[in-house]
Amino acid sequence: MSRPTGWFEQPVWTGLALLVVCAGPLILLAGISGYVPEDDRTAVVVTGLVWTPLTVVVLALAIGGTLRDQRVWRALDADGVRVMGEVTSAEHVPCGEDERCTRIRMLVTVPGRPPFTTSHLRTGEQVVEVGTRIPIDVHPTRDLFRLADPSR
Repeated sequence: MSRPTGWFEQPVWTGLALLVVCAGPLILLAGISGYVPEDDRTAVVVTGLVWTPLTVVVLALAIGGTLRDQRVWRALDADGVRVMGEVTSAEHVPCGEDERCTRIRMLVTVPGRPPFTTSHLRTGEQVVEVGTRIPIDVHPTRDLFRLADPSR
């Protein structure tokens, strides 16, 4: 399994974020440029002045979160240990309007750390036998893991 998509790699969230980020400056521009009636201009300009800093904060949080996620996954790529997780249960669950997924619960043993259990969703209804061993990348000191990418 490859790393999860970043916040800006998801089209719906990107579209909503662009609308939010553009709202403040557009409102401010409309108020200053005279696109609104004279009696509403003050309210529109004040609204634009309030929304513009909020959009800057939203944009900074989104970019900061994406950069943090990339740094975390790079740490797992650099320092991760490949171990085998043992499947303890597998069940088919809904994961969308028309889609079904397989929820796999497994026990993971990492040298130097206590064993832990984890749960992963895989798209599609797959047959996974209890006791099957699946490769997992685990960070040796942090609580960070993912299903291993078979191409690595």
